[in-house]
This record gives sequence, C-alpha cells and structure tokens, in this order.
Amino acid sequence: MTVGLLWALTREFRAIPDDLSVPGWTIPTYVAIVFACYFTRIGRWLFLLQPLGRVPVGVGFAAGLAGTMWIAVLPWRLGELARPLILTQNSDLRFGPILGTVALERVMDGLFVCGLFFTSLALTEPLPGHAPIRAASVGVVALFSGALVVLLAMARWPRVLSGVIERTVGRVAPGLARTLAGLASGIAAGLQALPSIRPFALFLLAASAYWALNALGMWVLARGCGIPLSPWETVAVMAMINLALLIPGPPAQLGTFHLGVLTGLSFYHAHALVDGPGVVYAFYLYACQMATITALGLASHLRLRLDITGFGRALVEGEAGLDGDMSQESARDAGDGKPR
Repeated sequence: MTVGLLWALTREFRAIPDDLSVPGWTIPTYVAIVFACYFTRIGRWLFLLQPLGRVPVGVGFAAGLAGTMWIAVLPWRLGELARPLILTQNSDLRFGPILGTVALERVMDGLFVCGLFFTSLALTEPLPGHAPIRAASVGVVALFSGALVVLLAMARWPRVLSGVIERTVGRVAPGLARTLAGLASGIAAGLQALPSIRPFALFLLAASAYWALNALGMWVLARGCGIPLSPWETVAVMAMINLALLIPGPPAQLGTFHLGVLTGLSFYHAHALVDGPGVVYAFYLYACQMATITALGLASHLRLRLDITGFGRALVEGEAGLDGDMSQESARDAGDGKPR
C-alpha cells in the first residue's frame, strides 16, 4: 500500500521539495500550536474517562500521549488499542470500558470532520472537478452515523450484541465468540457510564477547541509556506486530510497523509502551486506533527516506565484478556503494571 500511494503521488507531484526554506517564525510557531493541539486532544478524552473512575491527570495525559504516538506510527489503526492497554496497567479501570470511550471519541471525530468538510465547502468556492470526493464524503457521514447508532444501541441494550455474537460466531468458533462477547460487554459498560451530561458536554467543548487549534496551526503554516488559504479553506484541507486518514494506512500514514494534504489544496489552487509550495506545506505538516507526537510519546513511555519493545509486541499481538486486562506476561513485558 505504501509503495502504491507513493507511486501515485510521485506521478502527480514532486516527492521532495526543491526548496524547504520558510520564514524563521513559521516552524516554531506551528510546533507550539501542535503541542497545544495534542494536549487538548488528550484532555478531551479524560472527560470521557471521568464516569468510569478516578484517573490521575498526569497518568491520563501520559497514557493518552503515548497511545497517540502508537496511533501515528502503527499501520491499520492498531494504535487505537494502545491507550486502553496503557491505562489498564496504570489505573484501576478495565480495558473494555476504556475502549468504549475510544470508540465513542473516534465516531464523534468522524462526525466532526464530515460536518467541517461540508460546512467549509459551502462557505468557500472550490475549483470544479471534485464531485466524486463529495459523493464519497456522503458515504462517510452515513458510515459514522451508523456507527454512532450502534454505540448508542450497545449502551441501551448491552447484552444484545453479545448474544448475537454467541449465536453466530459461537457456532463455528466458540473461543473467539467468548472473546468478542466479553469485549463487547466491556465496551457497552464503558458507554453506559457516559449518559452524564457534564463530561460529554466538556468533551464536545474540548473537541471543538482541538479542531479550531488544528485549523489555526495549518493556516499559520500555510501563510509561512506562501500558500493563500482563507480560514474556511484551511478547514476544508484539514477535513480532507482526516478523511484520507480514515483509510487504514501504512506505518506512520506515509503517503496517505500527503495525499490528503495535496488533494485538499487542489480544491482551491492550480497544480503549479500545489506541486510547489504545496509540497513544502505537506512536508512540514507531516514532519512537525510526527516529530512532536513521537517526542511526547517517548517521554510519556519514560514517565510511565513502560518498555517500548515489550509494549509494542503486546499491542500488535492484541494480548488483552476477556475482562479487559492485559495478560500477566504482557504486563511484565510492557511495564510493572502498578498504578502510578
């Protein structure tokens, strides 16, 4: 997949910018905003965790930042399991309910992105020729709306999905059915704890701040790279990037991210600008975001005294028990498993 994406990109755009020079204020300003984005992103997740039990703020931020690093570097969205695994080791919460908060966060992000995409297109004047992308985005809205309905149904009728799994998968793979049913029950338990209005309202407020900061950073970087984008055009590019990232991609989203950036820019600018300053813009967006979350993630692993190699192995192998806890062997490999 990585080779295919890079091949497609290099057919249309330069792989390496000829000149990476930008004004001196550009990168420090953008990186500072990226830092704020990541801390806001983790802060909103902590609001969803509040109904599940007490999590020390430092542990919650460390688990969130370390998990976000794994989301960024691992293929096929495997990193989504990182936050539940890390927090299971470092708090009294169980894997399944934590995974429920992650699932809800992802669905709400998808709806946010789709809403921003259609709103920004309505408030701007894109160049012609992007009807297929708009049509595909309608399908994405339907997908995430359906996912939200499923999550709400799981919270309202928590035993139904487990029963369906046992009656279907259980006929051919009883062991797998028990695992999936246990995981579904854990997720439902996490969702059932969320009807409290205040944490969810705070989550939505923080999510709005997160996307606003993200757009601000992208707008600032675009100015530094010499790309004229209005605020709402920047929002459209941001939404396009995140729609592209919905595709299960290669390690570090190499190629997928760049495809989203350059496609978004092509909504408003001719090929000559996208293939010049646009390629520089995509380079710095990717490099700054990856460098920042990698640094924050590694620091968080040190903060929690997690062995990166052992944890990565446990994460890829998906070693979580039916009750949502990591196996003892995985816990020993990834850290000492004691709450901090």
